[in-house]
Order: sequence, then structure tokens, then C-alpha cells
Amino acid sequence: MISISHVPPDWGFGNRLLFYNNLRQLAEKSGEVWHSVFWDGCDYFTGNMLSSNIVVEDKHFYILDPCLGEHFFDWNVVSTRSIFELKEKPKVEEGSVAIHFRGTDFFSWNFDAVLDKNYYMDAIDAIEDAKTYYIFTDDTTLPAYNSVLSRLDADKSKNVIVGENTPNRNNYIKDFSLMTECEYIISSPSTYCICAGFIGKTKKIIHSEKWLDNRRKVNDKFWVGLYNGGNDDYMIWRAI
Repeated sequence: MISISHVPPDWGFGNRLLFYNNLRQLAEKSGEVWHSVFWDGCDYFTGNMLSSNIVVEDKHFYILDPCLGEHFFDWNVVSTRSIFELKEKPKVEEGSVAIHFRGTDFFSWNFDAVLDKNYYMDAIDAIEDAKTYYIFTDDTTLPAYNSVLSRLDADKSKNVIVGENTPNRNNYIKDFSLMTECEYIISSPSTYCICAGFIGKTKKIIHSEKWLDNRRKVNDKFWVGLYNGGNDDYMIWRAI
């Protein structure tokens, strides 16, 4: 049996989803049954998220160490959309674009991960059939966020919907659910946004080319795998 016995308490929703996905993928890949402790957010999804419901006579356990995107592509054997299905799916307009901005702790983690307004402006220009924009952030002071919001608000032909936009990590599911059902995502390097990309509707995803180059230089396995084509669950539509 492969098991998650502990989820780091300081991890946000995106990190928890990636860790849990690694459990399910590795169990499927190795033909093992699986088990997980309760983790915050698992009850937003359908099905039994804590056990494969198979009785195991052998008491041998392999405890999965905390891990994130480094195994996302090489362990992938089952669709993430079959693992994660939200109980409540919001209805969004056709041609909807989710735009995600991340600030707060990213300034201390990696300043390059706080993407500039030029990336977002160019990404908006790349989507010709957009009708509705959903804007999400944990930091409404970001210059890029405010520049994009001003630009979209000035275009009266577009419908602009601002998410709850909260830095409170316990108040995230409404914005996340909306992102999962959009047709496009103009993404940040946040695992919260990345996970929304591989759950729900299959999307056209845009990432920053500058950020991709940054992570390839340090051989970050998730971003290298994504640059090399990703998989059916998560791939880049445009690098800008």
C-alpha cells in the first residue's frame, strides 16, 4: 500500500492537490492500493478521496514523502480529470478567459515568479475570441493586476468578472472552481492556478516564456516537462 500519512500544514490548496495526485498516479503506475489521511479540500471532490477501498492483508506500507510537480509528468498514467471531479461546477460564459496573478509570498520565494504586465497584455492580445474575463489574484496591489483590470474595464465590448480575490488560503474554492471551467487560462506559476488547468474543462493554457526559460536553466522537472510538450492533462497552448 502507498500512503500519504501527513500533509505539511503550511501548504496551500495547489500543493495539496499535486501531492495527492502523485499518490494516485504512483499507485496506479505500480499496481498498488492507496490510502490518504484527510486533507483540507478533499471533500470538494466526488468519490472516495481517502482510500482505494481494497482490503489489504499485507501490512507493508510505503509512505510517500511530500512531493509536488517534479513527478507530474513522469508518473502520469491516469487522467487528472478522472481523479479530481468537483461536486459543484459553476457555469461560465462561452469563450471565457481566466487570468491569474500571484503576489504576496512569491516576492520572497522567487521574485521572477511575479509576472509583469507585458506578459499579461500580450497574452490577452493572443486570444481573439474572448468574450468574458475572470480576474483572480491574492494581491490586489500588484501593478500588473491593476493595469490589466483598467484595460479590460475600458473595453465595453468585454464582460469582466472579478473573483473573490482573497489572500486567505481558507477561502479559495469559488475562484478555483470558476478557473476550472474557463476555456482559456492566462496562468501564473502558482500551483493553485496550474491545478485548475488540469481539472474540469480541457483548456488552452498560456504561460510566460521568460518564466519557462528561468526554470529550465535550473532543470526544474515540472517546467522542463511542460516545455517539452506536457501531456494530455496539461500542456501549453502559447508561451508568451
